This record gives sequence, C-alpha cells and structure tokens, in this order.
Amino acid sequence: MRCATAVRRTLQLGLLGCGQWGRNIYRTLQSFADVSISVLRRGAGVPACLDGALIATPSATHVELALPFIERGIATFIEKPMAMSIADAERIRDAANRSGAPIFIGHIHLYNPAFHVACELALTIGSIRYVMCDWMNGRPRAGESVLWDWLPHILSMAQEMFGNEPESVSAWGLVGGTQSQAAVARFQFGATSLVATTSWLSPYRCRRMAIAGDNATLVFDDAAERKLTLYAAKGEITYPKYEADLPLTREVAAFMDLVRGRVADRDHIADAIAITRAILAAEQSLRENGAASFI
Repeated sequence: MRCATAVRRTLQLGLLGCGQWGRNIYRTLQSFADVSISVLRRGAGVPACLDGALIATPSATHVELALPFIERGIATFIEKPMAMSIADAERIRDAANRSGAPIFIGHIHLYNPAFHVACELALTIGSIRYVMCDWMNGRPRAGESVLWDWLPHILSMAQEMFGNEPESVSAWGLVGGTQSQAAVARFQFGATSLVATTSWLSPYRCRRMAIAGDNATLVFDDAAERKLTLYAAKGEITYPKYEADLPLTREVAAFMDLVRGRVADRDHIADAIAITRAILAAEQSLRENGAASFI
C-alpha cells in the first residue's frame, strides 16, 4: 500500500535517466523548494511513498521503464515520444486506466511562452496557407530515425495550433535509409500542408516554424534571441512580446500540479497516441519513397 501524502508538503519525485536532458530536468527540479528528488536506477524497483516519477531515458526504453510506476498508480512523466508503437502506447493507456495513474508526456514546446503567443497570433493572420518547419542539429542517435527525435515536437505543436491530428503524410529519407538521419515529411491538416525538414547532420542547431497566413507570416524560432517575428503583408516587421519563463520550468511545474491533483490541462495519452500514429505513418511513407500514408 502506498503511503498517504495528503498532509506532506514536499513532493517525493524519482528521476530515471541521467543523460543530458535528464540532468536538465534534475537541475530544474532542484529549483523548486517543495520537492525531494531521488535518482533511480533501472531495475531497482519502485520506492515506497513516491509521489511521481519522471522517465528521461532513450525513446525505446520509455514503456518498459514507465509501466511499473503506472501500475502502482504513481503520476508519471514520460519524455517524448511516449511510445514507438501503437501496441506499446495502448499498454500505457490501459495500465493508466486500470490504476488511475496520471500521465504527463514531455512535449516541452507546449509550455514555451513564445509558442503560446504564436498560437494566439496565428488566429489573426488569416487562413493559414502552409507551415514550414526546420528542426535540426548535429547529434545523431543510434537505434532510431531522426523522425522520432524531431517530429514529436513539431506534431505536438501543430496539433495544438490546428486542434486536430493530421490526415495524411508523405515522407522522404535524405540520408540513412529507413533509419534516416535526415528526412522531409509533408503532413496534411485539412487544406493546409505542414512540411517538416529534420536532420541530425546539421552544423548548426535550428528549431524554426514559419506559419504563412493570407495576411501575414509568423515565425517561431526557438534558437533566436527574438523567438517571434511577424512579417505583415505590406512589409512591416514586428517582434511580438512573450514571457521570459523557461519552458522546462513551466513544464516541470505543470507536472507537479498534476501530481498534486490540481491541474490536468490536456489528455496527454490521446495526444501522444495520435503523434505515435502519425510518425509510424511517416515511416511507412518513407519506406515507400513518399507514397501518401493515411493516418
């Protein structure tokens, strides 16, 4: 039986994953006064009296490492992507339904203040003609394609902006075959195309989304000093304001709210399953040299 936590102010959180992103999460958790953090080892079991667990390990390990916590009813943060197959995504969903464990998926840009403003401004620029995304760096990963690294970011943002998942995708690998290190994917959201260029072979980092409307084009550039630029149809350029909070700080705070039972602002599992389904469709299209794959 889990220990009661209703009268305890300090949250007992466990972190699995000590890579670069896991260390970023650890440092961010340390900035909160009401948290006690334990770094957990794989296979060590589920500690007693744990309020929440955070999984920041390689993508292929997310499901097996998260399930023991979920099955115990513990609130669980899983870095994107939640799962790399529909069967595994459904295992998480079904375990959460049985235990009642709250699930939080780490789509960090949904907590990016600049992207929040971008979503508001996208409603003011007229009908969206197309969206162009360039997400790249120079850090290849073994055992998966670049699609699983970058598309969860792009698709989570697009689903937030459009309010639905894509209907179809065509994808082409540029380097690396089916485990591509550079690829292009075109997703169809109704009449609007979103084209995503993704790469692990870039000499520079880029996380940019250009939203072209009838009346203006809005650019979100997470690597720029000014993350938002609005290009009006008549040539005027403005730089919309946004709050300065760090996205990871906001994301961790949102998870802590979920642990405490105060806030659950989205259906994380349904969104994550939709993203897994879209990436699998992109992989199928890539294998078929760009043939449209319906989602």
